[in-house]
Amino acid sequence: MNDMKFMQWLKEEFTKTPGYMKVNISLLTILMISSVSSTVLQISKMGGNTSAVNTSGSLELQKERNEK
Repeated sequence: MNDMKFMQWLKEEFTKTPGYMKVNISLLTILMISSVSSTVLQISKMGGNTSAVNTSGSLELQKERNEK
């Protein structure tokens, strides 16, 4: 199914949906977009810093373990 057919089908299905369900779908869509955007923003802010944190936790925790 190409993009235009899919969008047309989605529009038709959305118009068949009862009002209260449209609200739920809209809220879930907003939540999904917000969540994905937030995750992408956090990942992009980390950038090259991923090597600074190891799998066992934060640098502070690792330093504390090394001191013991």
